[in-house]
Amino acid sequence: MKTRTFSILFVVLITVCLTAGSTLANEIIVFESLGHRSALAAPTLTVTTAGTTVSLSWTPVAGATGYTLSYAPYPYTGPDSIVSGDMGAQTGFSINLWDGAAFYVAVHAYDSVESSGYSNIEYFIIDTPATYTNSLGQTFVLIPAGTFTMGSPTDEWGRGSDETQHQVTITQPFYMQTTEVTQEQWLAVTGSNPSYHSGCPTCPVEYVSWNKVQGYINNMNTRGEGTYRLPTEAECEYSARAGSTTAFPNGGITQGGCNYDPNLDPIGWYCGNSGYKTHPVAQKKPNAWGLYDMNGNVYEWCQDWYGNYPSSAMTDPTGPSSGSYRVVRAGVWDYYVETCRSANRYSEKPGSFNNKVGFRLLRQP
Repeated sequence: MKTRTFSILFVVLITVCLTAGSTLANEIIVFESLGHRSALAAPTLTVTTAGTTVSLSWTPVAGATGYTLSYAPYPYTGPDSIVSGDMGAQTGFSINLWDGAAFYVAVHAYDSVESSGYSNIEYFIIDTPATYTNSLGQTFVLIPAGTFTMGSPTDEWGRGSDETQHQVTITQPFYMQTTEVTQEQWLAVTGSNPSYHSGCPTCPVEYVSWNKVQGYINNMNTRGEGTYRLPTEAECEYSARAGSTTAFPNGGITQGGCNYDPNLDPIGWYCGNSGYKTHPVAQKKPNAWGLYDMNGNVYEWCQDWYGNYPSSAMTDPTGPSSGSYRVVRAGVWDYYVETCRSANRYSEKPGSFNNKVGFRLLRQP
């Protein structure tokens, strides 16, 4: 394809329409190639959004050997801001962007001699809501992408030998349920309540194995209210820390065993304040990201197999590819202060269940 420099004339007529989680506008903007005419027809561009994922597709053009995608920031800042890339013969793709991303997009076709005019011009704005609540009343808060130090320092009280510190980057935002899944939320989907501590609809469901939780998630994903899964171990600790670097999101650990700890007591249930039972969710204070009971009520299943940490930096880790035990996180109602730390790790066989382990959901934006 020969490279050509075109003068651009923009005529703007804006029609805005809202889509779920995003603002998508169909704009009539004329990219006019002055003095240029082509035998190739211009493709028709379609843009759709789902959370932070943007999908572009365009109609194939007879005689074209490839397509060029052009994009510019929205609002438009001038011809110098337009960037173009050769898409080859493909007629569409999807890309995961970030909250607040906003661009104009257009495509044109080319062959070995010339280029077509531009397609229709679209723009999109990724505007992901800060919270989401489904029909079961499960509320989710948007957790931002970021980098943190996973694991614990060697001098942290109660530290386990499997908590090697390493840098982890979470590249995409995600929705984390603000509470553990409750008994009534489990009952609404499955028709039964397996909990040992039954008779408390707003207490966390427990006595559920990792395998049983997968069945619950499969049912949730047929309800037409988004895609759910268990969080990874990295997402669990990242969410529990909520930007903190201390043993608890509100400060360090000062006591062990069942003794009163002034930082843990306001945010979590443990053997020192629980009365040796689970409690209704969201009765303690949330962390800085609006998440409750991340440091004590029931343990929570994670998606990962349990394994040793690496010492090197990781990006979006998902744990070992296989194993015998699944990771369990968060603190628990019947055990010590030190087991409620944000870095604390535990594991269970995926088919096992007891009155200490429940879960919370992650929802894809």
